[in-house]
Amino acid sequence: MFTGRTMLNPILNLIFDIISATPHIKVHELAQQLKALNGLPELDEDSHKDLFKRNFLIMNGLYQLQDELYDTHYIVHISALDIYIEHLDQETVSSDHCNLPSHNDPLKSYYLDWNNYDTSKEEIEALLSEFWQNYLSVQTPRPSAQTREALVKKWHLPDEYDLPTLQKKWRRLALSCHPDKGGSGLEFNQIKLEYDQLKTAL
Repeated sequence: MFTGRTMLNPILNLIFDIISATPHIKVHELAQQLKALNGLPELDEDSHKDLFKRNFLIMNGLYQLQDELYDTHYIVHISALDIYIEHLDQETVSSDHCNLPSHNDPLKSYYLDWNNYDTSKEEIEALLSEFWQNYLSVQTPRPSAQTREALVKKWHLPDEYDLPTLQKKWRRLALSCHPDKGGSGLEFNQIKLEYDQLKTAL
């Protein structure tokens, strides 16, 4: 069994180069830049497993960098809509812990475990379903101002949206991407996560 750091992430340095040169970047933008640099070749003949493995490598690399850079007083903030590096001065490190990454982040635990990298298509579907159910059952933290702004723009909401407006938009998006309607389970769960974040930001 291999976990955590016992396996080298082949795109770790490329990820660092990109996020250190870009003030704010989204996960899909990072993936596009990695692909343009030939950093993400095809990883599996099965398209579902290939997408899963590419995403796994990106998230694993981000969380490894989060741990490594923290020792040098830098924080890598990670969310689907906003990835950025923040420098912490000594006073902040010793006194202000409210913005520090959580050590109990279920996403981090998942992506740092290399046993989750190589799995079957059926196991991927089962893992994603169980993982997102567990993850979404945890109380959603209030998003940062940058994340809120990005979500409001993505969802085409007014800046001062209210709950009825948000719920109406959620129902439309949920119906369009629900697995029972021919959509993707992964996309549906991502939309649900974003909805929960927007709701806590009210």
